[in-house]
Amino acid sequence: MTAELSTPVRVSRRPARLSAVPTIAVVTVLIRLLEIRAGASPDEGGYLVVASQWHASGTSLYGNYWVDRPPLLITLFSIADFFGGLGALRVLGAIAAAATVLLLASTARRVFGRRAATWTAVVAGALLVTPMYGAVNVNGELLAVPFLALGLRCAVEAVQATDQLRIRGAALGAGVAAVAALLVKQNMADGIVFAAVYWIIAWRTRRITGRRLADMVGLAFLGSVGAGAVMLLWAMAHGSSPLAIYQATYPFRVQAAQVIADTSAQASGIRLSHLGNAVVLSGVPLVLLAFAAFGVRRSRAQGVVWGLVAMAGWCAFSVLGGGSYWLHYLVESVPVVALAAGATSLVAPRVTRAVAGVVVASSLVAFGFLFVQPVAAPGTVIGDAVGKASRPGDTILSAFGDADILHASGLSSPYPYLWSLPSQTLDPGLTLLRGVLLSPTAPTWIVIRSSGTITRLTDAGAMQPIRDGYHLVGRVCGRSIYLRNGADRPALTPSGRCTGLVLS
Repeated sequence: MTAELSTPVRVSRRPARLSAVPTIAVVTVLIRLLEIRAGASPDEGGYLVVASQWHASGTSLYGNYWVDRPPLLITLFSIADFFGGLGALRVLGAIAAAATVLLLASTARRVFGRRAATWTAVVAGALLVTPMYGAVNVNGELLAVPFLALGLRCAVEAVQATDQLRIRGAALGAGVAAVAALLVKQNMADGIVFAAVYWIIAWRTRRITGRRLADMVGLAFLGSVGAGAVMLLWAMAHGSSPLAIYQATYPFRVQAAQVIADTSAQASGIRLSHLGNAVVLSGVPLVLLAFAAFGVRRSRAQGVVWGLVAMAGWCAFSVLGGGSYWLHYLVESVPVVALAAGATSLVAPRVTRAVAGVVVASSLVAFGFLFVQPVAAPGTVIGDAVGKASRPGDTILSAFGDADILHASGLSSPYPYLWSLPSQTLDPGLTLLRGVLLSPTAPTWIVIRSSGTITRLTDAGAMQPIRDGYHLVGRVCGRSIYLRNGADRPALTPSGRCTGLVLS
């Protein structure tokens, strides 16, 4: 009888380590939900108002209102409106943040390994809750970034996979995710930039063949065209034409940038200063410096690394190119910063721990300020006061901006431009506004934002109809509130905070 020789197998008694990534995603959700009952920001309130009445019989781009955003964003706000409004929107934002953390961590693990996945999740979670990034409010960037993260994951899988079905599915998914991100926020082309650079480098370094590259590009294009066609058909069914959507999302932004340069240079300069301060205080420059010093030169995954470098360049252009410089624009940079931290963790773990610690500490301190000094919500205070004093059939005009006033008041506006920039760009002489003020659909209430607004109204000849047909009934949160002559309404009784932390 022959003895069978075998190598003894050592059985580890150490329990398997659980990944920290799901825990980080859950913590991100819980932190975000601490703000679920806070007042709506102007964009949150305004998009909810637009989404709530987006229908085929409207008179403007989206129902009776016009906004320079793609249709998937309005669709997501429609879903939130259907499930309850602002609270549902905050839950949707928390889900978007968690999905982004998980997808970015998955990408980091696929390329760099388990340690990188954890540090990527840590940095992503921290940046998706910090007020310094404008991430507390649910805006276009926050709802687009999961699609961006999905596109990165698919782009990586298309190269890394060996099974033909996975390769093709990933390439198709990369195209779908890329166009979905653009259909939420029109400048979020980061995934396209990453995939282009990464796939070309993979081909040049013979990681993939030219035939495979061509197949991947073709499938990605097919996915993007298919997803875009479905979304545009949905928009057309709701009365929005593809041409009008294109003009609102791209040509309008070029016009608006010139208007900002001509009329709002001082305000834009202040916001740019705030933006720069926020970036520095967030600790993000330390992550990027560590990535440049260690991750770029010493990483073995050069295709991914240079894809991230290209993404960083596009992100900088995207954030600064429009000239508005709002803090929430910075959310676009979360994927590249988080993955940069993951890449650096392999070659400089101590440095990564230090810089990620700064990002987390900065985020927690900034979020803590929200409890000491809550976010200012003047639109909610004004809207609540007007809503309590209004009667069925009342309408309101907010000149100009503060779209959250409409949401809080529950009233509609006869003027299609709920934000200041569209009114400045598309109705510079206020011809349309004067027509509204002199028509049978003139608003019951008018809220005037500031003395600068009065000057603009006076110069355009729109202040005289207000003086002739309305009377001042009060000032709330620094805004002047007018009521149409002949309309008998109770006195305004505002309640809530007009002052506080300003995220701008």
